[in-house]
Order: sequence, then C-alpha cells, then structure tokens
Amino acid sequence: MGRGKRDKRGADRRQVRRRGRRWVLAAVCLALAAALALWRPWRRTVALPEELTATSVLVLDGAGGVLAQREADLPRSPSSLTKLLSLYLILEDVENGKLALEERVRVPLEAANTTGSKYGLYPGQEVTVEQLLAGSILNSGCDCVLTLATLSAGSEAAFVERMNQAAAELGLTGSHFVNATGLDAAEHYMTARDLGVLARRLVEDHPLYLDYSSQAALELDGLRFRNLNRLAGTDPRVLGLKTGTSPIGGNNLVTYARRGEESCYIVLLDSASETLRFFETEQLLDLVLGGEA
Repeated sequence: MGRGKRDKRGADRRQVRRRGRRWVLAAVCLALAAALALWRPWRRTVALPEELTATSVLVLDGAGGVLAQREADLPRSPSSLTKLLSLYLILEDVENGKLALEERVRVPLEAANTTGSKYGLYPGQEVTVEQLLAGSILNSGCDCVLTLATLSAGSEAAFVERMNQAAAELGLTGSHFVNATGLDAAEHYMTARDLGVLARRLVEDHPLYLDYSSQAALELDGLRFRNLNRLAGTDPRVLGLKTGTSPIGGNNLVTYARRGEESCYIVLLDSASETLRFFETEQLLDLVLGGEA
C-alpha cells in the first residue's frame, strides 16, 4: 500500500475519532441542559420560620421532593384529614362507575346522628352523591362522609377495612384507621409524611377533588356549602385540600398550591390555633412559591 493511501486512511480515522468526541460532548451538553431545565432554585430546602408553632410539618415540591420537615414521621391523630383517604376512595368509586354524582341516596340514621363536625343532614333526607362530596370536602361533614361510606361499602366498618387496605397499597406506612371521619380514637393515626403522600396521590389520581376544595362556597340543587379553609378563594395560589380540628389532633391543615408552573404541598399538624394554621401556611407558601400571583 502506498504511503499516500496510508496517510489518507490515518487522516480518516482521526476525523472519525474527532467526530465521535464531538458527539459525546454534544450528548453531555444536552444532558446538562436537561438537568438545568428541571432544576429550580425554589426546590432547594427551605428553612422553617423559628416562630412556626406546628408540631409536625412537611413541605413538598410538586414532584414530591422534600423541601422542609419537622417530626414528619410522628404518628398523630389526624382529625378530619382522615377524610382525604375516605374521599380518595369515594372518588375512585365515582370514576370507576360504581357511584354517580347525580345518584340520589337517603341519609342513614347513624350518619345523621354522628358526632364531630356535621353539615346538618337529617335522617331519611334525600341528597345526591355530589352534594355529599361537597359537604364532606367544604364543610367537613362527618354526616356526609358516613353516608357516602355506607353507600360505598354497606357499613362504616367495611369501609374502614377498605381504607386500611388502600393505605397499604398507597404506601402510607405510618397510618392506621378505625373510622372514616377522623374522630379521635385509639389506634387511629397518620403522620405528616403519609398525609403528603396521600395529598399528592389525591391531586394526581382524582383531580376532581380540586373542583370543590378550591372554592370558597358552592350551591348545589338548593344546598349551600361553605369552605372551612379560609385560604380557598382568598389566596389565588391555594387550590385546597383539607382542614382538620379535634381535641387530641389539634388544628391541622393540608394545602395544595400552585403559582405559574410551580406547585407544592404543605402539611401542618397541631398549630397553636385555628387562625395560626392558615397564617403559617401562607408564610411557607411565600418561602416556596413567592408572593401571590
């Protein structure tokens, strides 16, 4: 083989190697660009305000990354935050066709006579599944939740069995339920971390929930519902999710909020007062998402 041909082949091989290096470099640059596109400064951890009174706190970004936490794995009485799982299952029934929003049902005596927060249904009253959903989400009505639980499973006890099975499937390893409403009871508990997981699954799996929890008030077929969450309808970032108050559980609030393309979840358990749970949530929203849009 002539020297000219060998030189040409050598030059060709060097050109191929250079071209290969350029492709590798381009691939690395693309990977870095993709990583930078996904990274946001607000996804860094945030420092909890020193004056925050909540016993357990969890702050997640929209993808579930932990931004801040305090005693997030401490089991506590979750009060009406229990209803987040009850309503997850009811909305599953609606979306699977087991229940229909327009379906009419009579309120059982046991549901009307329950203790805890109530919408004010009376025994034998005929209401729709949608009205019961609104009363459960906005007014935190135990009477509404028990009516739905009975309709879904035949009894509260059977529904609670389903709740514990669902908790295991959802990975709520720090939770156990003995009722569908959140009344304080032995062996009825959740952690802030589990509530964060459940809140994300509720939003992602059943976004219909937000159609109700984001509203300050609602009227359905002559029944009026008022949201106990003071941030709904007043803070444009807030889309729900649920308040909860009980003698043992204290003042609780789970929030889903969005500003622009960013979103977050905030779980506060046992704030020092009913008012402080809302104020402290807004403090954290300012830290995570910035001021109101």
